Amino acid sequence: MLRDRLIHRSQIGRLRLDQVATRRRLDEALRELGRRYSLLLEAGSWEVPPELTPAVEEVESLKRRLAEQEKDLATLEKEPPSGR
Repeated sequence: MLRDRLIHRSQIGRLRLDQVATRRRLDEALRELGRRYSLLLEAGSWEVPPELTPAVEEVESLKRRLAEQEKDLATLEKEPPSGR
């Protein structure tokens, strides 16, 4: 009986690990799909469907924000530390 429970728990654990790995692969595939779609939009190959406009606008806004943060960081890293 103990052996059966251990085998059962082992099977559950293995399936959970498989499930996590599959989720990770799905996330990677969706990221790649999004990246490729974004490249097609940037190249002008596709037009943005109206239902995706808010998401595309958010991505563009985040890209601008990231560029500003990178610029601010580069500027700050060039400055000598103001210390005592």
